[in-house]
Amino acid sequence: MSYVIIGLIIVACIIHSVLKKSKETADQAVNDAIVPGVMNALFDDVQMHPEGHLLDVKGSNIPLQTYSHLDSSGNICFRYQGHPAELCSITLTDVNDYIDENNDMRQTNEQEIYRGQWMCCELGETFPTGFTFWPRGKLDKIFRTKTIKTGYEAFDKRFNLSCDNEEWVMYFLNQDRMARILELTQTAFGEFAVCLHGDGKLDLAVHSGHHFFEVGRDRNNPEALKQRYTRELKWCRDMLDVFIS
Repeated sequence: MSYVIIGLIIVACIIHSVLKKSKETADQAVNDAIVPGVMNALFDDVQMHPEGHLLDVKGSNIPLQTYSHLDSSGNICFRYQGHPAELCSITLTDVNDYIDENNDMRQTNEQEIYRGQWMCCELGETFPTGFTFWPRGKLDKIFRTKTIKTGYEAFDKRFNLSCDNEEWVMYFLNQDRMARILELTQTAFGEFAVCLHGDGKLDLAVHSGHHFFEVGRDRNNPEALKQRYTRELKWCRDMLDVFIS
């Protein structure tokens, strides 16, 4: 009887694997037909399969939970208003080993802790220093660093701000820019963080719970997919505008 059960489990695993692969292939076919058109409508010089990369998640200074593995996928390079840029989807997982009390066997527990979108853009100018802002909340206890109060109450309630040159960041991140950022929180598709580096590179991370161009339940509705993809990319573009203009 035990062999029958094992056999059924193996068959079920094989069927699950085949169905998953079939679904992934179908999703890729849908995106191959939609994504290039969406990207080219919003950006210039789109490279769907770039050889080089601008994006460096680990060197971004964006506060993230402690993780064991980083997986990035779907990198696309492009230009926006003449500025080189790149996007990708990322997944962070935390892996812990433990001893199963029932059989004293070592087991591994893998947990996804972050799934979202990432975009970076080279602004083409340098700054005296860099700064980072990120949402207030659970990261406050993990990412311990000196933060700055801007005096803009709505912004301070929503975000932490870190910079080693308070005078400069208050000049650059003026009330107009902070107001535009707060306006974008109304249409954001996830919590977001931004880091502007001194070399002019801007990183934008959105913890949305899904990836760029994730088909999901709209698999059989290409028009809905196109609208959702366009809406998310336009939001990212609007955030870039805050710092480019």
